[in-house]
Amino acid sequence: MGQTQTLIEVGGGAVRLLDKPLGQGADAAIYRVDGRPDLVAKIYHKPEQDPGRRAKLEAMLANSPELSHIEHDGHRFVQIAWPQSILTDRRGELKGYLMPFVDLSRAVSLEMLLNRKTRQFSKLPEHYGYRLSAAKNLASLIAALHRKRHHVIDMKPVNINVYRETFFTALLDCDGFSIQGAGKRFSAHQYTPDYIAPEAINGRQGPDQLGEEQDRFALAVILFQLLNQGVHPFQGAPKGGANLPTTNHERIGAGLYAYGSKEHPRIAPSPWSIHQSLDARTQQLFESAFTQSPYARPSAQEWSDHLHWLVAGEDSPLQPCPNNKEHLSFGSGCPFCPIEQKAASSVKRKAKRPARTPPPRGGRAQRAAPQPQYRPRPQPAAQPIVMPRKVKWGLIAGLSAVVAPFLLSAILNPVIASWRWPGITEAALDIGWPVCDRDREYNLLYQALLTNNQAHIQLALDNVSGLGCLGDITVDYANGGIGDNRVFDDETFWLLLQKVSSAPQSYQRWLSSESNSQSYNGSYLGYYSEPLDYIDKAVTEYLGTQLYSRDLRDVWRRRLAVLSEEHGRRALDGKTLGDELAPEYEQSKRVVNAIEESIFVLLWKWTVKHNVNDFVELLPPRLVVDLDKVGWIVATVVEDKQESVETLLKHPAIAFNDDKLSNRQRTERDQVIAANSLKAKDISLLPKAIRELSLSCDELSSAFHYVGVDNRNIIKFRDDSTSYYSSWRSTERSSSQIQMKKGGIEYLVRQPQLACTLAGMTGMQRDGGKHLQSVADFLNKVEAETPGVKQKVLWDIARDFPHWEGQIRLILKGTRKNTERLVIWLLKDQSAAEWVDKDGNTLAHYLVSWASPELVQSLPDLGAPALRANGSKLTAKDLYQQRLASQDIVSKEEEAALAALGRRTPAEMLDEYFFGGDSES
Repeated sequence: MGQTQTLIEVGGGAVRLLDKPLGQGADAAIYRVDGRPDLVAKIYHKPEQDPGRRAKLEAMLANSPELSHIEHDGHRFVQIAWPQSILTDRRGELKGYLMPFVDLSRAVSLEMLLNRKTRQFSKLPEHYGYRLSAAKNLASLIAALHRKRHHVIDMKPVNINVYRETFFTALLDCDGFSIQGAGKRFSAHQYTPDYIAPEAINGRQGPDQLGEEQDRFALAVILFQLLNQGVHPFQGAPKGGANLPTTNHERIGAGLYAYGSKEHPRIAPSPWSIHQSLDARTQQLFESAFTQSPYARPSAQEWSDHLHWLVAGEDSPLQPCPNNKEHLSFGSGCPFCPIEQKAASSVKRKAKRPARTPPPRGGRAQRAAPQPQYRPRPQPAAQPIVMPRKVKWGLIAGLSAVVAPFLLSAILNPVIASWRWPGITEAALDIGWPVCDRDREYNLLYQALLTNNQAHIQLALDNVSGLGCLGDITVDYANGGIGDNRVFDDETFWLLLQKVSSAPQSYQRWLSSESNSQSYNGSYLGYYSEPLDYIDKAVTEYLGTQLYSRDLRDVWRRRLAVLSEEHGRRALDGKTLGDELAPEYEQSKRVVNAIEESIFVLLWKWTVKHNVNDFVELLPPRLVVDLDKVGWIVATVVEDKQESVETLLKHPAIAFNDDKLSNRQRTERDQVIAANSLKAKDISLLPKAIRELSLSCDELSSAFHYVGVDNRNIIKFRDDSTSYYSSWRSTERSSSQIQMKKGGIEYLVRQPQLACTLAGMTGMQRDGGKHLQSVADFLNKVEAETPGVKQKVLWDIARDFPHWEGQIRLILKGTRKNTERLVIWLLKDQSAAEWVDKDGNTLAHYLVSWASPELVQSLPDLGAPALRANGSKLTAKDLYQQRLASQDIVSKEEEAALAALGRRTPAEMLDEYFFGGDSES
């Protein structure tokens, strides 16, 4: 087979594509890869049309979900076609990417699994257990994506593939997902009716504005269809002649869910539904997904856990039907047998129904008229097209439906926009006329704010729906008003904020055990377009335009307290904190406090810019829950008013060294406080308790950013182009030339974890040694002022490196080679190499337990005594031999290293020459 093109794999070599594509779409084509049967290439037709595409692919490569392929019965089942590497042409221009090959010949679209006819057509098993298994596998797959904060957005059955043999699921076209990058989100660009969440429909939100709540809704719809005969959850029959929307999309927006625990007044369930026979917990999950707020919807992980229990749990209610092996029941009788009987009866009734024939005219039967003889008629050159009457009137009605709104809009919009006819405006709102419009000329809320008439504003606010429009206008209004004359009123701004605050809000971060029960860090990572996000933007804009005064501070202190109290109540589902002795009290209190801090931090930041003492007054008379905020508060005060640090540390909000906390909580809190205190201009003037506190390896790594003058990192080599570092970089000075604050060296050399942090800062091997050189320069500088530091660092690395690599968050695996280079550099100091610890171990005794064969082989030449026995009568060679004996395979390099350890060091050979080998020196 010929080759169509050769591309370059980023980080690899040349990739040859086979000439015939497996498939083509509007955006790209899929090709097999020569010599790599497990991969395919997705090649874009016009990659240059989306300039952000490469950055999105790089983000996907850096944050891949944990979804490796599954080996089952000798076959390989790929779960997700996630990018494996980027493909470019020889000029480096993006062409596409490599991804795992999903064998679609063994899979079908999940859409074919939803109802009996499509299952029969696709020759899929009818057993209900297969649908349950597919549902469980899909939920697990989506949960893995969500753990990496990626979102599908356009989730629908036709986009999901199911393997015939196993009912494992697979996802394709992942580059269209909403992807979480490093500090940036790459949005999705499309979604599909019938699977769009109601808040997106009613708020007119585009796919780029949606997140996990959209995925949760779409997943619940698909699971409902899988478990309930293919019935859509918003499909049903009108009740009592109710005039219902005709599409599922419109019914979603109207909240017409007919399958809840309470009957819906307007819509009845489909007669083919088995929802009442589902397990009670399954029904409750669906009810939460379709009737509660977006943030109460079950997560993909909740669905995965529940469906796994249904399929494989020991106490699962699933039971086989005695009459049909393909049926399963949930413990209350088989739901499928009655449905099949009803379907069979319906077929029989249709078969027995007589055909309708028109009755004869008159009283008697007429004889059949004689058939005329066929005579051919001349045909026109082109047969005329005659439109049937029904089609004609249908087109006229359709055109009217399209044109009428434009005509009505042309008449009503100027009237509504003028606000001179409140009666007409109210009538328009009553029939569903939108308050918000992209065109500000016809945006009723915007026009009402321009009039500054409270009645008009209240009317618009009463009828506004969708957070996006309301939030955007509130932020615009906050920046000094709107319109050419900048109309602004303080009370109106407060009304807008209250309306924004009343919209549905996610409290999952505060409520989760991960952020509140297990630690003091209850920080909130909000999604865009949530109420508190808009409040943050709007209040920040507003306060940024105001002159500071205590009176204004106190006004907004009271107002924000109202919002804080309301959100705290809603987060706890309307419950009060309750008895302090109750087990859940501490959890509830942390939730309320974390929400309060999230709202009040806006006022804190505004106040601290103008008056640090007033800012300290604002802090709550209890522990601040979010440790990120504790760090920010401490850093702000030590930078602006270092003399106030002693007072701040005693404040209940900071509670430095508070003996009421557990040891773990106090250590965690104090290390955050100490690390941020180093932002002070003079470290030597910090309280003694701060200077003597030992930081963890991770916290000390952060501290290196603060001990340099102007808070510059004195170690890590900077090769970025940010203006903050440009003046330093332009002089091409090494990190050792960055001036340290007073007291900086004394603080660092006192830290027990100094060697661990330096090992983490040596950098990756591929950085050309720039980070390693910076660490060496730093050690030379410190050694000149405090002799013995290099020796201590060397011994700490030799003894403790394996522990650091397994326990701390610093990514040390990539720094191992550079750390070994640092060890070699330090070993050249003979006094350090000859030192022996209290157990008789030399440096070599420790290094042979973890170092590479290359370093072990060089130890004798570097002067590390390898033949000296320790207190246990073991030499370094003995220990290395024990290490190799525990391995399954010993490489040639390791054998060479073992042999090298049998050689004497130059110092030992001199001893033997002069003293006959009897000296212990």
